[in-house]
Order: sequence, then C-alpha cells, then structure tokens
Amino acid sequence: MINTRTRIPRSGNAALAAGALIQAALGLEFLFAGLNKAVNPNYVQQFSGYVQGMPGSNSGPLAAIIQTLVVPHLELAAQLAKFTELGAGAVLLVTAMEVARRRFSGPFGAEHAYEPLVALLSAAAALAVAGLSATIYLIQGGRLPTIDPSFGFSPPISVELLVVPLALGVAWLEFGRFRALRPPHMRAH
Repeated sequence: MINTRTRIPRSGNAALAAGALIQAALGLEFLFAGLNKAVNPNYVQQFSGYVQGMPGSNSGPLAAIIQTLVVPHLELAAQLAKFTELGAGAVLLVTAMEVARRRFSGPFGAEHAYEPLVALLSAAAALAVAGLSATIYLIQGGRLPTIDPSFGFSPPISVELLVVPLALGVAWLEFGRFRALRPPHMRAH
C-alpha cells in the first residue's frame, strides 16, 4: 500500500529536480529573449539585417531553406521567432515550477490530472528551443567545436550550440514524465 503523504511521484525525484533547474534556466533565457524582441521597436528590421548578413544564410545546410522560405517573408519569420521564444520560454518556466511543486508532500504536491499534458507540452517546448538554437547556430555559420588558440579568451562552444543538448535533455525527461504520469488505460502493455 502506498502512503500518499510521503509518496514520491512515479516520475522520479532527483533527475527531475535537476532537469527542472535546467528547464527553468532555459525558460528564463528564452522568455527574456522573446520579451526583448517584443519591446524592441526596430526588431523586424534588425532581424532582417541579422538573417541576411549571417554566413549560414547564404551558404551552408540551411541556406536554401532560408533563401526560399525566410528571406521572402522576413516579417512573418521575425514574428514567428519572437513568439516561439516567448511561448516556449514561458511554457518551460511554468512547467519547471510544476515539476518543483511535485517535489513537495501534502496537498500542495498532490498529483493532478493535467500533469501528463503539461509534461508533453513541456517536451514540445524544449524541442522548439533546441530547434531554434540549432537554427541560430547554423545561420551564424557555426561549426563543430575545436581546439583553437583564438578561443583562449572566449567560449570554445557557442551558447546556441550548448543549449541544443540541454534542451533535448529536458525534452527527453519531460517525455519520460509524460509516459510515467499518463493514466493506466493509455499505457501500452
């Protein structure tokens, strides 16, 4: 028999707490990035200059896609990037607080029926953040990290590239949480 007062959630404890910390940091990063874009009156023009001026926009794995889909629709792409950052950042931050809430005992930490959906939404937001970060890295002309004397006083791994595995890790944890929390009738036997 399970004691519900001291019950640890089926989705685990320590890994999810650590994941929630990373998730909250990613959420804050992207929420603030989206808010910065939202309050910038020249954001669309700056986005246009950024996209068109980056080396990966003209050569590299995404160049054809950027030239075909993004450049002809720069305002739409700018708004999509802004709202993706805002939305994914907010979802990651709120769901990180939800994961933290579940670490408490008693009524505050009680399981709710909405949790599987929240975990799935969080996994999707983390995938969006990973995709956005990888895209930014490739647009900037990013390359694989190497040992290079010119990186002696700068980070050898771009923040955009570092965010990708962190966000993928959060997506993996949240998808696992979704699978653990979904109702028994939805689980494959």
